[in-house]
Amino acid sequence: MSIIKQTIYQSRKNKEKELEIKLYNLKNLLVDFEACDYFGIYKSDDCDDEFLVYEEWKSEEDYIASQDSEAYKSFQKTYDELVLKKHNLLVF
Repeated sequence: MSIIKQTIYQSRKNKEKELEIKLYNLKNLLVDFEACDYFGIYKSDDCDDEFLVYEEWKSEEDYIASQDSEAYKSFQKTYDELVLKKHNLLVF
């Protein structure tokens, strides 16, 4: 069963561009995973510091396995420095 995950990231003050770059780096690395059907990043029209990340994975197991990838580990190294808030939306 496939899984869709949506996450809103709010960057720390003056870290918007850095977060955007890190998210796109993450995307570029994860789209090579066969189990990743889609990975999209959308910047908010209303708030320059908010990004929606929309992910589609072949299965929940594939999504969980991706969390152990070097791509996610690299993103996590700078997470606290760049992200003020993270909000997970409905996953199905």
